[in-house]
Amino acid sequence: MSTPPVFPAGTLIPPRVTLTLAEKVVRAILGVAAVGAVGAVGWLLQFLLAPVVLAVLLTYVLTPLADRLENRGLSRSRAVGMCFGLLALLAVALVAGIAPSLEHWLTMAPKGGETSDFEVQLETRIAAWEGLLLHSYPAVNWGKGFDHVREMLQHQRRMLVEGLPTMVLGALSHVGAVVLGFVIAFFALLDGAVMKKAVVALVPNRHFENALLMLHRIDRQVSAYLIGTALENLLVMGLVAVPLLALGMPNALLFAALFGAANVVPFVGPFIGASAGLLFSLLDPAAPSLLSLVVVYAVVHFVDAGVISPWIMGKSLDMHPLTVIVGIAVGGTLGGVPGMLAIIPSIAVVKAIATTVAEGVRNDATG
Repeated sequence: MSTPPVFPAGTLIPPRVTLTLAEKVVRAILGVAAVGAVGAVGWLLQFLLAPVVLAVLLTYVLTPLADRLENRGLSRSRAVGMCFGLLALLAVALVAGIAPSLEHWLTMAPKGGETSDFEVQLETRIAAWEGLLLHSYPAVNWGKGFDHVREMLQHQRRMLVEGLPTMVLGALSHVGAVVLGFVIAFFALLDGAVMKKAVVALVPNRHFENALLMLHRIDRQVSAYLIGTALENLLVMGLVAVPLLALGMPNALLFAALFGAANVVPFVGPFIGASAGLLFSLLDPAAPSLLSLVVVYAVVHFVDAGVISPWIMGKSLDMHPLTVIVGIAVGGTLGGVPGMLAIIPSIAVVKAIATTVAEGVRNDATG
């Protein structure tokens, strides 16, 4: 049994202890084993990733409302219950508006090699365009060009008519993960303050106030971004739905919801969301003209980019527009669409941390 080292009298800092080769090997093995154990646990619990991400998003979005209701005199449990009740009402209203369109879509999808009405309508439109151009410019060989157009539009038609119901049915198969995410979010909202206190209690007293301030700022920044994004896209969805309904667009609420959901993706999202409605206007004779739909989508996009987004995000994040543009470009380059979605809240978190650390250093220097 080895005896503990004896330090010279008056030594404040123990001398550096040199490890033997055997001790280094044992530590390395233990380190690798610890990393492997964490990785194995993570792999076994990967099914929890989606529910946890959903729970975090819901917690950040609903926390300000729950806090406000609690400050008005409600108990925490009642405040959280009201938040989830409002969320449930919103979900029911959205599903009730979209469900008839999805049901119609499922019945229209071709089965067992059948030719759908959408395919017939698309071929009729393309043949009419080809005939018009051949009549006006008979010397030009339009065949190859229209073959490419047919191939491209048929591919998009399959994605729209057949892929969307498949995607929806696939999403319905993950109802259990969604329910688990809601349960986790409920308890996180209910006991969030207790959890935060437990985390901050681990911080040394010297940094206690700075850690508490940092957590508050991070929560505020992320929550403001998520709430702002949700509000922006709900407004965009409403702005698209009204003219589509006025024009008599079939499945108007579904296409408005698609545009609002795609609008979350910066830059390319509005074009993806608009392409579904524009393609559908080629497939359904009851749909409005392409030109009228282009005008609707373009006007809503410019109103969003010029008025709604700067107003909401400017108030929420207090971030310069150039920072947002450069950040989105960098995030898209490094991580594609997920990078574009994650970069702005990441910048907000880094900003909150850097501001708190700088204030702590400045206070230490002046103190």
